[in-house]
Amino acid sequence: MYHFSIILFATILLFINNTFSEPTSNAGIVGEFESLSLDSKELNRLLNQIEPTINLHRYFYLNKFQKVDNLKNQIKYIYPIFELQVIEGKLQKQFLSLNGNGDNLKQPAYNSYGHHIGYQDFQIGTLYDLTLFVDTTIQQSKQYETFLRNQTTTTIIEDFKSKRILESKCRYLSIKLFKDYLKLITIQQFICNDNQQSQQQQQQEENNKYNNNDKDILSTISSTNNNNLYTTTNNNNNFNETIKIMSYNTWNFNEPWKDRRILMADLIEKESPDVISFQELRFSAWDSEMKSTNPIKMGEERNQVQHLFKLLGERNLKYNFVYLPSMVYPTNSGLQFEGLSIFSKHEISNTDSIKLSRDIKKNDDSHQRSCLRVEINLKKKQQHQQHNNNNNNNNNNNNNNNNNNNNNNNNNNNNNENENNYQHMVISKKINIFTSHFSLETDGSKRNAYESLNWINSFRKPHLFMGDFNLEPNENAIQFLLGNYDINNYYKQQQHNAIGGGINNNNNNNNNKNNNNHLIDTWVEFSNHPSQENEKNRQLQFIKDNNGLVGVAGIEDTDRCKETDLVNGFTFPTLYSKPSKRIDFLLRSNDQILSLIDFKIGGRCSKLSPFNSPFYASDHTSVMATFKIN
Repeated sequence: MYHFSIILFATILLFINNTFSEPTSNAGIVGEFESLSLDSKELNRLLNQIEPTINLHRYFYLNKFQKVDNLKNQIKYIYPIFELQVIEGKLQKQFLSLNGNGDNLKQPAYNSYGHHIGYQDFQIGTLYDLTLFVDTTIQQSKQYETFLRNQTTTTIIEDFKSKRILESKCRYLSIKLFKDYLKLITIQQFICNDNQQSQQQQQQEENNKYNNNDKDILSTISSTNNNNLYTTTNNNNNFNETIKIMSYNTWNFNEPWKDRRILMADLIEKESPDVISFQELRFSAWDSEMKSTNPIKMGEERNQVQHLFKLLGERNLKYNFVYLPSMVYPTNSGLQFEGLSIFSKHEISNTDSIKLSRDIKKNDDSHQRSCLRVEINLKKKQQHQQHNNNNNNNNNNNNNNNNNNNNNNNNNNNNNENENNYQHMVISKKINIFTSHFSLETDGSKRNAYESLNWINSFRKPHLFMGDFNLEPNENAIQFLLGNYDINNYYKQQQHNAIGGGINNNNNNNNNKNNNNHLIDTWVEFSNHPSQENEKNRQLQFIKDNNGLVGVAGIEDTDRCKETDLVNGFTFPTLYSKPSKRIDFLLRSNDQILSLIDFKIGGRCSKLSPFNSPFYASDHTSVMATFKIN
């Protein structure tokens, strides 16, 4: 690693213009995508480096583990490395725009004699967007030593019965790889898919009958496909399934992350949500990281997504994931990337994101904010009944041929046995899920809400929008999302100052409740439901009897810290189990597709460190909602 921090701070002082433009969405990470030759030396070198790690991700995603106690600090996995073939790919050379006006982060430029000749744009990294085919007929074995856990953890060590599923499932991968300015490599997206065949192949498979002997091995595995199933999108029928959604701010790498991540994984294991949105996930150096000269291992160590993916995979929670770095800023240890992520047990059929505008001259609005979307595809096996028309023809023959009535009746009885031809099919339901982490500044949060909701409403319902919005419920940006505040008049006066489409006004009436484009606060919906009245009254009485105190500093009432707060819904800060603000939200679209059946607030309980000081999974609680899909 070269002395990058000195260059960063020097060049920022040289190239940031003190006279900034109005709010813009053109700052932050920039760069155009370009095609990638599938036989390029660059791509082949990258695949040779990352092939074992991608196979390891398949192993964690597909393999079923069993738990044991007294696990040592480091363990070894033996897993197959299959050959990867690139089907298609593109790359993006990424730069850091300081103000959205073309002023990128710079580095000194030198001529061949080593003389300083000026400054040039500094490339912060390269993003590779690849579709891969896993050729399970070509393999070798490798031993991988993990460094994710600590000695106090009780978790998983042995695997079993993995060979068949490793060879048959998850043959296609949608992968995003990031190589940063230090040449560290990490996986930013891992989507497992078995549906990457041609349209002709898919149509042929839809015409086949279901083979009842082809059973799924792991119920938690997403994106698996039985080739002999009919598939249809369920737009009108009652889907009649449930889905659990969680949102969690991870508090980046704040110490003690090695212990906090265990608490976080334990909570997620207990609740087993179908989808998780995370905020404040970092790709950066951190205080207690394990050093390595291997750029792949170091890339994994600095990516919080990798920590959570593997910890959950070892607990047999199998998720696809998408990670979107939004903020990039310099520190003494180099650049820090921070952003959003969505994990899904179900197939991710589409993903997208937008950058939200920011006013760089305001300190509380200087960090880049984004909104991340994934479309998940829930699938359900169902019997499909086909009627045999021969029965009607035979009935007509009965009326016309009375002399042969007995013979025809016998034929009818035989036909009745085959009258209903049952075929198995897969019906699917798609849900658009969004997450964001709003600005700390008042006008910035209004813009974030306005731009996010406009974008959300450009997609088919149902919508779920969640995250750390850095706002309390009564503030204007939240009330706008809920349809109770007219934000358009504010922007009619200001949007002519927006740069580069920072304000999108394609839908001027999206704050009007009459058009049903507003969102519904699921905590309010749940806490005000008649079924929760007794519990809510009990909590109100407890708070009244204890003068508003939930616990004593450093000492927790174990029952209280596990309760879902139906009175205030506080989610931040968790310290001493006494949150005092509700700034984490889980909102749903105003429709009849999703019906709320449960809501929970988790992560309010602490654990004692070896020094007898309490620590928490995060400074935020998690918020979780369970829905019936109609």
